[in-house]
Amino acid sequence: MMSIKRRRSAADDFDSFFEDLRSEVEEWRNKLVERPSWNLKASTIEPLSDLIVAPTEVVVTVDLPFTRESTLQVKAVGEDALEVSAKMKRKMTFKDMGMIHQVGEFQKFHFLSRIPVPVQMKKMKIRFKKGILEVHLPRKSGHFEGRT
Repeated sequence: MMSIKRRRSAADDFDSFFEDLRSEVEEWRNKLVERPSWNLKASTIEPLSDLIVAPTEVVVTVDLPFTRESTLQVKAVGEDALEVSAKMKRKMTFKDMGMIHQVGEFQKFHFLSRIPVPVQMKKMKIRFKKGILEVHLPRKSGHFEGRT
């Protein structure tokens, strides 16, 4: 006996299209909207970072100059985010960075990044050398086309 598949209505397709579009626009807006890379209340500054999605792993690189290695903390936030924090060897001010129109000082780096594909957080490998943090996260097998 042949099964009958219910076709999606045009309204369902229309709703799905606009929901996907809204999601994409929100993601781009979050990437493009300029926000401060510091938090004066917490005395933290966001370090430079890079995220590479390779076929078998995700590699997150974070620049942490003047970091006390003993204070470095790298932890998974759920299944799709990574948080890095570390105390600096010395305080930095806006003036140190050549900015004279701002006042404040920083004592700690703080970085939070969403990982765009499914990874195995429990198999995270960390390397810290000369102020550069490298975090290797193996991708979950069978998830090579993005999040499912």
